[in-house]
Amino acid sequence: MYFHVPFVLVYILALGPRVAEWSKALSVTDHCHLTSVCVGSSLRLVIDTPRSRGVYGTPLPSPRLISNVIHAAGKKAILDSEHTVMEMQWGQFLDHDIVQTPVLKGKMGAAFDCCGEFKNRSECFPIPIPKDDPFFKTDCMNFARSAPVPTQGCNPGYREQMNQVTSYIDGSAVYGSSPEEQTALRTGEQGLLKTGPNNLPPPNDADKCMLNSTEDYCLRAGDSRVNVVPSLGMSHSTFVREHNRIARVLGALNPHWDDETIFQETRKIIAAMIQHITYTEYLPAVFNDDVMTKYNLKSTPKGFNTVYNPKRKATTANSFAVAAFRFGHSQIPRYQARVSHDYQHMTKTPIEFTYHNPHMVEEDNGLGLEDIARWVASDNGLEADRFMEDGYRNLLFLDRQGNSFDLAAVNIQRGRDHGIAPYNHWRTYCGLPAAKTFDTKPGGLVDHDPDVGKLLKQVYSHPDDIDLFTGGLSENFIPGCSVGPTFACILGKQFRAYKEGDRFWYENRFTGIGFTEAQLNEIKKVRMSMVLCNNYKFEKIQTNVFEVPQGKNKFVDCADIPQIDLSKWEAYRRKRPAYPVFKHHK
Repeated sequence: MYFHVPFVLVYILALGPRVAEWSKALSVTDHCHLTSVCVGSSLRLVIDTPRSRGVYGTPLPSPRLISNVIHAAGKKAILDSEHTVMEMQWGQFLDHDIVQTPVLKGKMGAAFDCCGEFKNRSECFPIPIPKDDPFFKTDCMNFARSAPVPTQGCNPGYREQMNQVTSYIDGSAVYGSSPEEQTALRTGEQGLLKTGPNNLPPPNDADKCMLNSTEDYCLRAGDSRVNVVPSLGMSHSTFVREHNRIARVLGALNPHWDDETIFQETRKIIAAMIQHITYTEYLPAVFNDDVMTKYNLKSTPKGFNTVYNPKRKATTANSFAVAAFRFGHSQIPRYQARVSHDYQHMTKTPIEFTYHNPHMVEEDNGLGLEDIARWVASDNGLEADRFMEDGYRNLLFLDRQGNSFDLAAVNIQRGRDHGIAPYNHWRTYCGLPAAKTFDTKPGGLVDHDPDVGKLLKQVYSHPDDIDLFTGGLSENFIPGCSVGPTFACILGKQFRAYKEGDRFWYENRFTGIGFTEAQLNEIKKVRMSMVLCNNYKFEKIQTNVFEVPQGKNKFVDCADIPQIDLSKWEAYRRKRPAYPVFKHHK
């Protein structure tokens, strides 16, 4: 397959043989690149076993028990006074752009019954449920281990996990992470992506989502998780529409461009928009100014800002993927909602009734999609804290047979499955004091409330046993941040790596592969509010949709939101030398 070098390859970047291996699809989620040593793998008692015992040699507490004691939410959700649902939703959409860890499956892709006949097989790592559990009436929660990556040369080594998608922030959730996925999503004409009824993403007959009627269908996108909740389907739909909007404008400006040229140029713009929104709107909602500066996460208002470092690995770190970036799970609302054009709630559906069900997106001839977008952009999100709502702590992926999971317990168990080092190791790595006791005085859990320290002592035998997910999520957040010091460190380093380890980062100035300065300055006008106004019949919106509409961020007419001037892409290639062609040999 041939690609023009100026466009990022679908699943491998033309960065040189060594660098290309770091972050392509089907590569390893890295235990080591954020650290000078392989924190995580070194703690495993046996090469292939998960982390299952504490410092005293006794079994670690059940993740479900930890979830019940530490992560159970109260009757009233704690709202974020500053940020909208968009902070959570962008985090989920972005997460699916940079990480997907496949789990082991049986013949014909069947899931393992790890609480039944396969319970003792190496593919399984079931979660014990306490006898007095307040919700589940069984003693076991199904859990299959993540698929391992073969070691180099198939030699013995520690178990490492696979990332099925590219680690780069490159729009792979929109376009897929393989040539086959991308081809299936394209029309092959005018650079457009396929759409279904009512300008929604096309149908996916292979998916097994739950449908309310014969008129509903499973959505197809660049990432297979598009149907998980309606608000995620909205995110995918928005960028399919934005791709096609831009492609039509570029085609009109450059009638001599063929399908491939229009498609690849549009894809490059969309990837840059996602990068820009992430670093200028999403991350400033997660971090305060000091953290943004510390990890070099700020973008310049105009012009180039070349930060590429060929020694910086953009590979997604295991600690980021299965623990730190899952902080957003505590921000998931109890419901999915539709909001009318005058910003009044029309419907609120408990989240447990929306899993793998695209009905809300598709109802009313697709108007549900617009109403969901309006809800995500305007309603207060939940505070990032240690609490997780019952709709996904007890009822995650509720099916029609009444089966469900606990997301907090699954997160803890996934960290153990991957051999992630416990909380104290990451404290030390981040230059923070490790806890030697469960109190919150010096030498203890200094970034936790005393009540939380007591709860942690109730379930763990020693501070060195505390799981990274639970320890990090239960920290007091840094003022102006959505996370505490440990997660701020892991997240900050990872997002710095995504930026500095990507030769195709939108702000870099490299002849022949990036944007012209005029084009880049247009990209830097982009805001998520602009994308929403361009693709929905919004009458008004606040400029920063990651922050609630109040004060200086009040509602304005969509006509007053700055727009990207695509005329800067008119026939610009005529002034450049012909692109070389890169052939990737499989």
